Amino acid sequence: MEFIYKAKDVQNSYHEGNIQSADAHSAAMVLRKKGLIVISLSSKESPGNNFFSKFLSRVNFTELVITTRQLATMVSSGLVLSDAIDVLEEQQTNQTLKKALAGISSDIKGGLTLAQALGKYPDIFPRLYVNLVKAGEASGQLDKVLLQMADGLEKDREFKAKVKGAMIYPIVVLSMMMVVIIIMMVFVIPKLTSLYQQSTIELPLPTKILIGSSNLFINFWWIGLILLICGAAGITRWKKTPEGNMFLDRLILRLPVIGRIVTNVTLTNFNRTFGLLTTAGIPILESIGIVADVMDNAVYKTALKEAYSGVEKGLPLSNLLTLAVFPKIVSQMIRVGEETGKVDEIFFKLADYFESESDHLVKNLTVAIEPIVLIILGIGVAFLVISIILPIYKLTTSF
Repeated sequence: MEFIYKAKDVQNSYHEGNIQSADAHSAAMVLRKKGLIVISLSSKESPGNNFFSKFLSRVNFTELVITTRQLATMVSSGLVLSDAIDVLEEQQTNQTLKKALAGISSDIKGGLTLAQALGKYPDIFPRLYVNLVKAGEASGQLDKVLLQMADGLEKDREFKAKVKGAMIYPIVVLSMMMVVIIIMMVFVIPKLTSLYQQSTIELPLPTKILIGSSNLFINFWWIGLILLICGAAGITRWKKTPEGNMFLDRLILRLPVIGRIVTNVTLTNFNRTFGLLTTAGIPILESIGIVADVMDNAVYKTALKEAYSGVEKGLPLSNLLTLAVFPKIVSQMIRVGEETGKVDEIFFKLADYFESESDHLVKNLTVAIEPIVLIILGIGVAFLVISIILPIYKLTTSF
């Protein structure tokens, strides 16, 4: 990336020019080593190009999963860590990840641990990822931890793909319904309206409703758009507040079918993450703090923070979860794990259980949505047919 800089030296002489570097921080470091005091430093790329470049080169979850699996395979095969990362960097096509891997390799060769090197790139490697690696290095079992992480991430990816795949059909159908409604309101209904206005017949109520809706949509669509944007902005801003976030997340959990799916998905992620952390040897108290931070739902996040305080006082985790929003099976199974010393295995079994429950719920939702969508389509088509055919029938009978 090319940067334009303005700087001064120790003699207070003014300098300006261009410099090539991976990022602004690296460019500033190079200029300082030359004895220059940086006044301003800006990318030569336009903001739009820079935005699209970052968007196109972002590291997605699939790339992280593949990279973790490859690294785990090479390390478990006995390859030196820095050499393994060099191999990953050479074959990487995503420029953002490629630069990050190059930096990580350089840091490791400079004496940093893998966890410390990964911690410099929080946008690519989340806190959970870094903590698991840190635990693996501390216990001397980095190869095993990486393999477990790769397995866990792949299960997460497959699970997310199942949920997204199940929702494609209803989203596509509803989107097409919206397109058809807009076409009818903007193009078809106005032409029929002009035809009906030339006659003296009394229009039926369904036709009046349809024509009124069309006129409202054509003449005042901008009001609806403004209300939609303002409403979305208001809800988004409110969700950023603790009260709004808690209210909306609790509301989602109470929805008839969607709430159960979200609950099971959240519990799947909770148990799998906890299983990875405990298997890596991270203490239970620290694991609770990490899981609470990575939780998306504010209800479960708050419950885990309360559990953290209880465990800190010496109470068992199973007793604290019974008082929270977790199902009884979670606390009962964890109690068994605490008594037998196999908490990590219990967490993975719970993760598989809730994942299976989520799969069934998503499949049932898909099966239930199909007839509901067909019924809605049938009602809509019937209303359109009645609204259009009735006036035409009256016109033909009046001659």
